[in-house]
Amino acid sequence: MSEKEYIELVKKLNRYSYEYYVLDRPSIPDSEYDRLYKQVEEFEKENPDKILPESPTQRVGEAPSEKFQKSSHLTPMFSLENVFEVSQLSEWIEKIGETKFYCEPKLDGASLNLIYRNGYLVQAITRGDGEVGEDVISNAKTIPSIPLKIEEKSEIEIRGEVVILKKEFEALNSELAEDEKFSNPRNMASGSLRQLDPKVTANRRLTFIPHGIGKNSLSFNSLSETMEYIYSLGFRRVENCTTSSLSDIVNFYNSILENRDSYPIELDGVVIKIDSIPLQEKLGYRGKYPKWAIAFKFPAVEKLSTLKQVVWQVGRTGAVTPVAEIEPVEVGGVIVRRVTLHNIGEVERLGIRIGSLVTIVRRGDVIPKIVSASGGDEVVQPPNFCPVCSSKLFQDGAILKCQNLSCEAIAIHSIEYFLKSMDIKGVGTKTIEKLYQHNLIKDIEGLFNLKVEEIAQLEGFQKKSSEKIVESIHSAIGNRELWRFILSLGIEGVGEVGAKALAKEFGKDFYKKRYEEYREIDGFGEEISKSIENF
Repeated sequence: MSEKEYIELVKKLNRYSYEYYVLDRPSIPDSEYDRLYKQVEEFEKENPDKILPESPTQRVGEAPSEKFQKSSHLTPMFSLENVFEVSQLSEWIEKIGETKFYCEPKLDGASLNLIYRNGYLVQAITRGDGEVGEDVISNAKTIPSIPLKIEEKSEIEIRGEVVILKKEFEALNSELAEDEKFSNPRNMASGSLRQLDPKVTANRRLTFIPHGIGKNSLSFNSLSETMEYIYSLGFRRVENCTTSSLSDIVNFYNSILENRDSYPIELDGVVIKIDSIPLQEKLGYRGKYPKWAIAFKFPAVEKLSTLKQVVWQVGRTGAVTPVAEIEPVEVGGVIVRRVTLHNIGEVERLGIRIGSLVTIVRRGDVIPKIVSASGGDEVVQPPNFCPVCSSKLFQDGAILKCQNLSCEAIAIHSIEYFLKSMDIKGVGTKTIEKLYQHNLIKDIEGLFNLKVEEIAQLEGFQKKSSEKIVESIHSAIGNRELWRFILSLGIEGVGEVGAKALAKEFGKDFYKKRYEEYREIDGFGEEISKSIENF
């Protein structure tokens, strides 16, 4: 085979792959594709210096990684605000004013940002915190619906969802052991995308569907035109509509909802975006949400179960929360066994009793919630003492609090929250508990005083694993932004937006300021300013 014939054959195979994985209209039998693929392999084996980056053989073959590299998005990946009622959607549209909207199904998968330069796929970054994610390009290359090469030569971010078709989910789950099965397609897609071995990802039969772009130099004035162009580059499309009518949007939503069960992919709503790109840019963002887009989520999934008992757990702020333990029930693809009841006021409002028949909902496929209860025997009595340290509890209205700062639960949850917020891997809850119980750590500061030789003396720890724990903690401090560190401290009332504001305004001296100085920050009220000052 000549080099020219090889180049033409690569083009053919990529076209056949596009017809099979994107259009769902294969034009040749699998056996013929395999025969041609073998010819390409043979040429590349004899001519390794002439292998094309877009060759289908380049999708799988890289060695497993030890870990994924952190990478920054060229432009942030924002989240969407949700609405659940037509009235809420109508209110949002009224604020926008008369314009066209671009609507499409909201796919229930794992977000991925593809970066192309000079037409070639160079990075594939998970959402992460919206600014920094993990580069999983070796795995992305194994997904046939992601083109390795596109016609657009300028640098461009193409964003979408990695999903797994329902039929593929069922087939793959049936092959897994009972304790390895995934609870829903989204979890399988997300877990498969982050496999360290690309060959595992390749076997999971994932699909990528674009829903927008980030950094780009395209000249289109509308999202609908932009997406048509993105689809023309070889990406899989989903149904959509462009309209300025609320009734058309609602009809589109109802149509998708009505056919949700027969749709090949798991959906959890419809996304509505302003079609005009200049208007999108004018409206901008509020916090981590674009003002020009919203998710109209599907109704909550409801199931009945029986409440077996109420247990009380202590959080990192000292709040003592009632948690209902129920008979296991499947709700929206997830087996639910425990549901938070938030506070004693909620227990009283719902009339929760031991043995109550309770209604469980998962609105928007988020944390399950009990919305009603009936029957039951024993009244649920709130505790007078902390279930962990036995200190006398303080009650402020419906809130119960343990005020013992040395309480094991408060300390462990605070440390756990710090590690999670700082994205420090390899130190899970069980490890934290063991280190705490052996007096190696008692608070966040203690993490930085851990010694390899002391950890290695504990049962179940070797020198290598101990070194990894210490190294991951110390390396995180030098490699994380200040705002993330502030967030990880768990100051009551300070979320991501507040942490970024503190870092920007005061830098490393954020904790040295006075109440009046915190109040001067836009959005910082009395409570949050007091909370920071008292920290």
